[in-house]
Amino acid sequence: MQDTQRTNPPWPVYLASFLLFAGVLSVVLWNVELPYLAWSAGPVSDAADAIDVEEVEVFTPEGELLMLTVLSQDVNVFEAVIAGLDPTIDLLRKERVRPPDETDEEYRERVLAQMDDSQIRAITVALTSLGYEMVPIDVIVIEIVADLPADGVLEPGDSVNTVNGVEIVRSADVPEALGGLAPGDEVTLGITRVGSDMEVTLQLAARDDDPDAPIMGIVVRELTEPPFPVAIQAGNVGGPSAGMMHALAIIDTLTPGELTGGNVIAGTGTIEYDGSVGSIGGIRQKVVAAEAAGASVILVPAGNYEEALTAERDSIDIVPIANLEEAIAYLENLEAA
Repeated sequence: MQDTQRTNPPWPVYLASFLLFAGVLSVVLWNVELPYLAWSAGPVSDAADAIDVEEVEVFTPEGELLMLTVLSQDVNVFEAVIAGLDPTIDLLRKERVRPPDETDEEYRERVLAQMDDSQIRAITVALTSLGYEMVPIDVIVIEIVADLPADGVLEPGDSVNTVNGVEIVRSADVPEALGGLAPGDEVTLGITRVGSDMEVTLQLAARDDDPDAPIMGIVVRELTEPPFPVAIQAGNVGGPSAGMMHALAIIDTLTPGELTGGNVIAGTGTIEYDGSVGSIGGIRQKVVAAEAAGASVILVPAGNYEEALTAERDSIDIVPIANLEEAIAYLENLEAA
């Protein structure tokens, strides 16, 4: 009988097998995209640099009003692990940022449209706070109430030029033009739709809360423009979160002296037509970006204040702001640099 002895594979074979397996696994995991986005601190710029004003005297600010951004990136397993270990980065599920069926191009168009709307609000609020009167240029239909007279007759986006021959200049002119009319009366509107002028006629209905008051069933918005050319050149940045800082930058540019007292001030927050400042996303990353850019203070929406306090930071002051008046008052009382 022949005695055979089993020999174990040498350790280099095990090592090679392990390395091969690890390499294949790494390649697989590297290409597995997770349903998360990593948010990190993005580029910072001086909001005043984006303000372009003509035909009136301007006062170039010496201080800085920093506009903050967030970088959003798809992550694989390895990147998610790294992000999870970095206190300045947050992982968010993608559906919190954009609908699952939204394409990249649709997302880009949406955030750029938000920026355009934010700029209009910032210009309007800033100039109004300085005592300038905006010039009305159009009154448009923004909503049709179902099952009321305008339904099927008017469309969102229609410009309302006349009501029964009365010229419409401001949104308040529309209900005033119905004065003296009653439910059941016919009214003729001169409108502009997609560049074409036309007339439409509808029969007025009664308001639910006042049977004697006539109603068409539309919601209108007054479009205005500044009394002199004002533009915000923000580049390819999207979203509404720079509204407050753009408004402050316009005010600083159009008034003598230094609104910032020569300090480097950062801030973020949407702006509404009534001057209120709304919450934004990525506040923790914006605190990080503000401090890294040398800001001594960051103005944050009151609704983001508690979350902002959890950001990784050393000494930057975090100031909650509810409206534009609060922001201006804080800056005016800030010690000069």
